[in-house]
Parts: sequence; structure tokens; C-alpha cells
Amino acid sequence: MAISVFRNLASELRADLLSARVVLVLSVGFTSGLGLLIAQIAFGSFIFSGPLAPYSSQGVGLVLFGNFAACLIIALASGYRGAIAGLSPALVIVMALFGSSISISAEGDTLFVTTVVALMISAVATGVCCFMIGRFGLVNLVRFIPYPVAGGFVAGIGAVVCPAALSLMGAELKWWMIPALIEPPVLWKWSPGAVYGIVLYFAMKRWGNPLILPGSIVLAVAAYHFILAGLGISGDEARAEGLLLTSTADGSLWPALLPADLVHIEWSLIVTQVPHMLTLILVAFICVVMNVAGLELAANQELDWDREFRVTGAASVIAGLGGGTVATIVVPASLRSKLFRVRHYSADLLCDLVLRTL
Repeated sequence: MAISVFRNLASELRADLLSARVVLVLSVGFTSGLGLLIAQIAFGSFIFSGPLAPYSSQGVGLVLFGNFAACLIIALASGYRGAIAGLSPALVIVMALFGSSISISAEGDTLFVTTVVALMISAVATGVCCFMIGRFGLVNLVRFIPYPVAGGFVAGIGAVVCPAALSLMGAELKWWMIPALIEPPVLWKWSPGAVYGIVLYFAMKRWGNPLILPGSIVLAVAAYHFILAGLGISGDEARAEGLLLTSTADGSLWPALLPADLVHIEWSLIVTQVPHMLTLILVAFICVVMNVAGLELAANQELDWDREFRVTGAASVIAGLGGGTVATIVVPASLRSKLFRVRHYSADLLCDLVLRTL
């Protein structure tokens, strides 16, 4: 069975490289990978912010590895050709609770190592639960979640994500701090990101081209660095002022933990995270259900829900054992292959390669 799968994969890769559509396949794969890469860096920086900010480099690496492992497994085993996985904003919000609650009783290496181990245990536990649901055909129990409830859940997550994104740009949305938001030093930190987000929203709504997101990100990043260079602000100065992320500037990205780090684990604090772990498992169930249902509707293709749960479960277990996090199918990125009629493994594998190397 496995030999047959790899033989078919090798045959398809060879056919793609020799076909006239090779440029399109490479473009779609690179675009998907670049978009996921930027999103996962942002998610990792948010999860490992506040007291965990000195360890954000390793945190970003943890998220990227989990995304890479999930992308690879789901791309090869999902029933939807062109499936791409990523970290959902809903999962990010729950994961951020681990570090914020553990930081009350721990700091330094103990805080970081305990948080990472709690996230790894959560990923493995979530994966096992998803796999068991798919293995024993219990998906229908999960599908009983009403759409109004799921829709309200997503709306609530969006309401939380927006202020969280602004806080990353130095804007704290608290009523007593509103006057400080318009002071020039603070205004110049959050206003470019806010303007970019608003313009991006209306551009995506108006044209809906899948290339708008990655293309605009490349242009915005280039323009930002060009302006910094024009103002004579170096990279180190920009990081010191909070204008650039420090997460990928210091420390190694992966592995997040080494065997010597395990002495810093506080198991008593991990026990206190059981409610957050159970919440993460429940949120992951909802994300899988909504993403698979959304992909079915958007792609006009019926999927085997038991299979998708098993695949997602296996991906989360492997990601967690390797120090990564939970990841699920991402509908917009998965649809990009269908929109460009590139339903091949080649685009997915190139997406994984971008996540692994950039």
C-alpha cells in the first residue's frame, strides 16, 4: 500500500515537472507556502508574547514545525487533492492562555519549557481524540454542533483576534489608554498595520483573487523596510523600538526543546492546564468540523469525514511528538489549487518546502 502511494507520488511529480503547467504549479505552491509562513510567524509571536517574548524565536519554530508536519501528512493522506493545513486563529487564542496562566507561577526557562510541554501534550491528546473519532465512526456526534453556535464561535474569535493583533503593534485597546493611541510614537506603530488590514479586507472582498494576500504582503514588507532605510533606522534599532519582530532574529527556531531543558518542567503547573487542554481539544473539533464542511461546500465535493478526522489526528500526534502544535485544514489555501486547476501533490509539497526552508 505504502509502496503504491509513493510510486504514484513519484510519477505525478515527474509528470508535473515535465508538463507545460510547471510554472503554474510552482507559483501556486510557493504562494500558499509564503502566505502560511507569514501567518504562522505572526501566530507564534502572539502565543509567545508577554513574559514569553524572550523565547519567541523558539516559539515560532515550534509553530512552523507543527505546520510543516501537518501540511505534509494532510497533503498526502487527505481525501481532498490540494489540501493544505495550518494553525487556526481559534486555536491560537486558546494556546496563548497556556503561557499567560503559567506565567503567574513561573518565569524564565521554567515558564517556557513548561508551556511548550503543555502545548505538546495538548497536540498529542487532540490528535489521539481526533483519530479515535474517525477510527470508530463518531463524526456524526461532532457534526451535531448547530451552525448558529459555530458561527457565533467564529465571530467571537474574530472579536478577540483583532484587539490581540493591535496589541502586537503596540496598541492596547483599553478605555483609559485610548488618548495615548494617537500620540505620534504609538500612532506610527499601529496605524500602518491597521491601514494595511483595512485595505486588504476591501481588496479581497472586491476582487477575491487568491494572489492578493501574498502579493500585498511582499509589497508591504518591502515598502516597510524601504521606509526604515530611508529614515536611517537600522534593523537593530527597529527591533529595539518594537517596529520589527525579534522572534526570528535571535536563537534557533527548532528544536524548541533539548533533553537538557526537561529539568525545568513544573509538572504541577501542567496539571493546572488540564482545563485549557480540554478547551483546546473541543475547539480543535469545532475547527475540523467547520473547515471540512466549508471545504465541501466551496469545492462542491463530498469528503469522507472519518478519514479527514483520522488524518488530522495523525498529523497532530506527529507534530506534537516533534515539538509542534495542532493544525487543521485551511480552506482558503486549499481552494487555491482548485481555483487554478492545480490539484496535484507538487503544489502541496512545494508549500511544505517553503515552510521548512524560509
